[in-house]
Amino acid sequence: MTLDVEEAARASPRDRARAAAQALGARELARWCAEILSGSLDLTDQDLHDPRWLAGRAWTAWGDPTTWSSRGLDLWPRAWAARTLLHAWDPVAAHAVVTGLRDEAWRVREMCAKITARHELGAAAPECARRVGTDEVPRVRGASLRALAAVGEIEHVPAVHAGLRDQDPSVVRAAEKALEGMEARLDRPLS
Repeated sequence: MTLDVEEAARASPRDRARAAAQALGARELARWCAEILSGSLDLTDQDLHDPRWLAGRAWTAWGDPTTWSSRGLDLWPRAWAARTLLHAWDPVAAHAVVTGLRDEAWRVREMCAKITARHELGAAAPECARRVGTDEVPRVRGASLRALAAVGEIEHVPAVHAGLRDQDPSVVRAAEKALEGMEARLDRPLS
């Protein structure tokens, strides 16, 4: 699917990411997203690429982007960059994803855990294990457990067991599935 940036701005996040990868090149898109995700580049103050590749319609619908920070919207460029990486991956962004697991915004942390699971980013497993025991947001804990199902090793089993005792039922279900997934992948019982 070939979309220009005008069409992509109206597309789904997945289609927009794929169109951006075609237009910019997968590695360049991932590098750009990594810089935004890590905070080394501000989407509202850059002229590398059209921000609509990441933000879609929000770029024009949410008012002046230079006011987003004062309105509490400054997390969104990082969340959009991470979401784009979920759908258009290149390993050049791996370090930024690991760092993003410690972002102050829970939506960014959750998306980085989803990237870890989908793209099997083993370097992120230790931080995902920490998120299971320390993150205040159940969605982040659950996404971190799903990531551990894909990339966790024996040393991460205690975090999965801790998830089995979580107060939130959705986290407990994610821990149960993570344990099953790790047992199948590692070919050994972990209970």
